[in-house]
Amino acid sequence: MRASRYLCLLPCLAGAPLAAQATSDQARLVFNVNIGYVPGVSGWRVAGQPLFDDRSDPVLIDSLTLSRRIRSALSFGAQAIYYPGEHFGWLGEAQLIGLGFEDSCTVTAGSGSTRNTAICSGIAGSQSSGTAVLIGGGMIYRMLSQKTVSPYARIGLGAVISTQSSIRTFGTFPGQTGEAVEVEIYPDESTTRVTLGATLGAGFTAAIGRGYQLRWEVTDRIVGVRGVTAPTVQDGAAPPTSLRYRHLFGVQVGFDVLLERKRGRRY
Repeated sequence: MRASRYLCLLPCLAGAPLAAQATSDQARLVFNVNIGYVPGVSGWRVAGQPLFDDRSDPVLIDSLTLSRRIRSALSFGAQAIYYPGEHFGWLGEAQLIGLGFEDSCTVTAGSGSTRNTAICSGIAGSQSSGTAVLIGGGMIYRMLSQKTVSPYARIGLGAVISTQSSIRTFGTFPGQTGEAVEVEIYPDESTTRVTLGATLGAGFTAAIGRGYQLRWEVTDRIVGVRGVTAPTVQDGAAPPTSLRYRHLFGVQVGFDVLLERKRGRRY
């Protein structure tokens, strides 16, 4: 009687190690679309910028503090990832990262000019939308590639193409007939720039079905933004500038389609 009981347990005991060896499919070629959020960061700040009111006699001169901030924005993108082996892979991506700006202006030494006050008030709080695209590639390393949840980290380099000047600054005041008269404080004839960008990211993928995954990632995009470094002797003159790299930390979620995969063990 006891022997028959042990014989009944043999299939269960044999099945336990086999079930432990079962693994999910391993992604080899992946296409991803994603959406994310990037908080705003400081761009540049200049104190002591003179603003001349040449309508008066004598000329009135105010001193301004000007600053520009990179606005928070949504990001959108697509990625293609190829894993020739279990852990290391290659990644190419195109990401729309925004790079819009928000300005502030404060009169630090006023002359009583209503024109200059109106110009500074017009600059304060003004916003400009931006369209910047990061195109690049890099390497990715994943762990637990045949498990339901797989952590990973990645690094990449690329080019950032922006269509919004990070330097040009202007304000307006009402003219004699009520029309808005534009006054350019910092001119910039170039609106399109190409700078170097880098990406650091870490996250995980989670299988949601055969051939599909969800992807969650914390990302640091290091982007070059040209900024004003010092005041000019008079408004309207070309300012001194330098290229500064800013960290655009953010989070993104995506949806993966596994175009090619290696089947896991099913026994």
